[in-house]
Amino acid sequence: MEVFQMNLATVIQENRKKKGLTQEQLAEMVGVSAPAVSKWESAGSFPDITLLAPIARALGVTVDTLVGFRPGLSEEEVHALEQECDELFRREGIEAGSARCEALLREYPNCAYLKLRIASVYQRAMLQLADGSEAALEPAYRRFYELFQQVYDSGDPRLHDAAAVILAGKALSDGDTARAEALLAELPQAEYKPDSLYPLLYLKKGETAKAVELLEKQVATLGNELGTALNSLAAIASQEGDGARALACCHAGSAISEALGLPGVNAFLQALTLLAKHGPREEAVRAAVRYLDSAAVFGSGFAAHPFLSHLGQRPQPQQADAVRRILLKGFMDEEAFAPLRDDAAVQQALDRLRATLPD
Repeated sequence: MEVFQMNLATVIQENRKKKGLTQEQLAEMVGVSAPAVSKWESAGSFPDITLLAPIARALGVTVDTLVGFRPGLSEEEVHALEQECDELFRREGIEAGSARCEALLREYPNCAYLKLRIASVYQRAMLQLADGSEAALEPAYRRFYELFQQVYDSGDPRLHDAAAVILAGKALSDGDTARAEALLAELPQAEYKPDSLYPLLYLKKGETAKAVELLEKQVATLGNELGTALNSLAAIASQEGDGARALACCHAGSAISEALGLPGVNAFLQALTLLAKHGPREEAVRAAVRYLDSAAVFGSGFAAHPFLSHLGQRPQPQQADAVRRILLKGFMDEEAFAPLRDDAAVQQALDRLRATLPD
């Protein structure tokens, strides 16, 4: 309430001066005393609610402007608030960050885009908390999915597909295949994809930089999709007891990641897991070193990449640190990797990974 009163005081004073009015003149226009206006402007008291419209007319503003009401937010404003919340989580922790997020959601309860971006804030916060207790992680995890459900329920056509994908993933994780199938069926099944034509269009228009950026994104997207598909095939083959086929899929996925210079942590982990189970020790050790070295450079970005240097920003250092901690903890906690951890080459790779983490 104090913040609202201070904002109202500032709006009245600033707009009175813009109109070239004295406190006495404004008082006369709205039928109060000059000391009353003085108290409004010093936040000593509120105007009576019946005076808000006359004051707004006298100052040449709307009542919404006078009381600081905004029915919605632009995308730029949402992104600024998203950055503010990210910074609060980093600087002051989960309680301060969550409090600010929830205050914004209460202030703009019908802004679906704000809900989507705040959900992303909670997702990044989960990364920072993931090496902590499950109890600390659970509220952010639950809120993330609640917000995506609200985005989905809002009916905003611009955000529907993103929300449906997230909720379908959760349904699969929960074992609810019927809901997952229903959500996936709502997604557009494009028969024609214009992606390959846009680079040609930009080149014809002389917009080479746009063409390069789009082509680099296509290379990264297709490379990641190939890696994911091969990892899934490897997992299926392993479940069926076909270790040779599983390893062949993993090696192909790892080779794609290495050839394209993409973050290959997932592919390398899959290969390591299978080699620890099916392969000779020497290959398993090499896979462990490759996985740990890939984890050590996670978040370094693409600025020095030979042909993907225009890709998006790398993650914030705190987020990259959190992911590297998770990867290190996962390697150290996995029982199947225990026989590899005493190898000298693996210990050196562990030292390199630990050296990237702040104390």
